[in-house]
Amino acid sequence: MPQLDTSLLEQLPDWYAQILDYQELCLAEQPSFDAVADEIVAVADNFFFQTMDVDAVSQWEQIFDIVADPATETLEFRRVRVLNRISTKPPYTLAFLYQKLDELIGPGQWTVTVDYPNYTLYIESSAQSQSYATEVAFTINRIKPAHIVYVNAPYTQSALWMNEEIDLTQRTYNYNLGGWGLGLLPFANESLLGVIKTPESPSIQAALLNDVATFTSSDIASVQLNGSIDISTPSKTVTGNYLELSYSVTPAQTTEITSVALLKADGTVLAQYPIFVPVDQGTVLKHKITVQEGVTANGG
Repeated sequence: MPQLDTSLLEQLPDWYAQILDYQELCLAEQPSFDAVADEIVAVADNFFFQTMDVDAVSQWEQIFDIVADPATETLEFRRVRVLNRISTKPPYTLAFLYQKLDELIGPGQWTVTVDYPNYTLYIESSAQSQSYATEVAFTINRIKPAHIVYVNAPYTQSALWMNEEIDLTQRTYNYNLGGWGLGLLPFANESLLGVIKTPESPSIQAALLNDVATFTSSDIASVQLNGSIDISTPSKTVTGNYLELSYSVTPAQTTEITSVALLKADGTVLAQYPIFVPVDQGTVLKHKITVQEGVTANGG
């Protein structure tokens, strides 16, 4: 809706606008006209889920028996949730599911795998998208056949960056054989002449990247959830320079995951991630680590 023009003074003819009394009247009445304009715009906005305000969203949440948590749920998420509830109608197909996942998580941000022999539906998405996981679970449990099991499969994705720099250094000796003055000067000095191979120039071969991925896999002994729940036997798969860890979490262990740490055998923390993943039925968490050559975005 176009913005309403509520400037009263600009609506007056020029000869009135120059009079101080009319200027003061317009200034006094301006807040009332601004408030009316805001109400008019709000009425128009509340016709659409994408722009409705908190009061309108709350009314729709009452219709769908949704108990909102304003402390953790944004207005944008609450708008998406009520829109999802009102638009979830049969017929239900995989294409319909894909459309819903695009709306809730985002295009290209999820992967669906159907294990037909075991009647299991896996939906993989970034752990950063888990604020929508509860609504995704509600939607799937409403549209899937009763004999299909839904498994939430969030993942964290990271990379190990390697690079190589070769410097040319000249060594200058301060003494000749037999003429060393003990403690007067260093035996030799080294001075940097220049860089002959920068980190930006590719040089590391696949064999080294693959070996680092294999070593990283062997170095990770366990996973710790929420600072106290230990997963001692994560599944680990190394393919070339790509490492993937996966393990299942049940509601009996925790109802939500707020942090994940990868540990060495002696308990040293190798990596730690603050995340939020609700655990409903079966949840499979994956860590995807890629070892590759390169530099960071700022050139470091």
